Amino acid sequence: MLFSLTFLFINFLRATNLPPNFFKETSFLEEAHRQFRSKVQTLLTHQRFRRTHFSISLRWAGTGEIIFEHRAHEPMIPASNMKLITSSAAISLLGLDFEYRTRVGLSANSLIIIGSGDPLLGDRETDKRYGRQPHWLLEDIACRLLIKGINSIQHIILDTTVFDNERVHPTWPQNVLLQKYACEVSGLNYNGNCIDLSVINRQGKTILLLEPKTSYLRLINETIATSAQENWFSVSRGPSPQVLTITGKVRSQAGPYAVSVANPAKFFGTLLKEHLIKKGIKVEGEIKEEAFVFGDDFDLLAEYRTPLVDVLRRVNKDSLGLAAEALIKTLGTFEQPERKGGSWEKGQKVISRFLLDLGLPESEFFIADGSGLSRENRLSGYVISSLLLWLYRQPCWPIFESTLAVGGVDGTLESVFREQHLRGRVVAKTGYINGVRALSGIVHTKSGDIIFSFLANNASNSARIFINTLVKEMTSWADNLITTTSTLTRTFRRP
Repeated sequence: MLFSLTFLFINFLRATNLPPNFFKETSFLEEAHRQFRSKVQTLLTHQRFRRTHFSISLRWAGTGEIIFEHRAHEPMIPASNMKLITSSAAISLLGLDFEYRTRVGLSANSLIIIGSGDPLLGDRETDKRYGRQPHWLLEDIACRLLIKGINSIQHIILDTTVFDNERVHPTWPQNVLLQKYACEVSGLNYNGNCIDLSVINRQGKTILLLEPKTSYLRLINETIATSAQENWFSVSRGPSPQVLTITGKVRSQAGPYAVSVANPAKFFGTLLKEHLIKKGIKVEGEIKEEAFVFGDDFDLLAEYRTPLVDVLRRVNKDSLGLAAEALIKTLGTFEQPERKGGSWEKGQKVISRFLLDLGLPESEFFIADGSGLSRENRLSGYVISSLLLWLYRQPCWPIFESTLAVGGVDGTLESVFREQHLRGRVVAKTGYINGVRALSGIVHTKSGDIIFSFLANNASNSARIFINTLVKEMTSWADNLITTTSTLTRTFRRP
């Protein structure tokens, strides 16, 4: 904002009869801006980036004035910068007071779990933040049953109908579906829909360890104990999704590594059944995934709530894919009168309509999923910077900003921008998939806040280093502007 006001100030002064020396000083600001643009443009044409495509938009947050643009209106694959779009739509359309509510009750002596799509049930980072013990939810349900004097139930019924049955996005790469960032998305999620798998070499024999321990998966151990400097394993899923084959060579220990599970609701139901039995509560029937029809005999035992802000924090600070995909499907329930059956397709329509209502050009975005894992997503730097600029002017901005990673402090930016003069000033969302590097957010400078978006396609890690360098250059440039402005103001006031 100061930069924009300075040029208005210069134009006003030029209408006066001040000495020529004064305009030599004020022209420094115009020259500084020109030099900054020229420097960035020169860096972009470096030989190492001859095959890399950039979409860049830098703007003053206070006025929206453009500082620098490079192919700002060209749609690119955004990777996890897509999460900015999903989380912005969520905070705008769901509202800050939105909560995921998972209900647990009894009906006809069966235990009923009604999912809300909550992506943070049993989430370790969230539980740690609130001082909750691992798997406290399973313990709490068991305790509530025992307090009511119930030591036997019939079935465990899991209602996941808040979302549709498509748990894997059709455009996600098939070779990453066992990774935690590509886990299935269900109306009932637990523990990030993953298990932690470790392989330990004990006196020449490899042993597999699971956390949490469960009979839900059957493991085939084809790992080899070795004396060489090797500690690795790989996991493959056979014809049965609940059978995992583990191969590798282990000298001491490999892992723990998160591995996604098939059918997360059944995974949760199995863990719950095993915990109930452990606590002395019999489960005589089956674990069923089906819609529950409420009747007069429904007895609510508990309601577990997760605030939207907690979800946004995991989406943006930690880039948790499951949380972003749950949000887009939750937005998709807006298309349904009963707020059920949320899907990617319906969520895409809601988010697209949200962007169009903000006046953003339809030709500059395409929504495929919520997390950015799909390579069919498209965003331009202008769309991202415009959305952040709009959010910046909303009352919810301070809360939204608090969900982003802070350079040198936390989240996915904890290890960068750690220099003393930068630490805590760059607040942004990172993006990374094969061939894509992205960073968009806000930087707080002495001359004012700057909204920025950097998208790079056909990119390598050198592009990531380049983007970080540009953020540093931009911050330094803007910090120096205030010094010049202060000098000029004192000159103008001098008698």
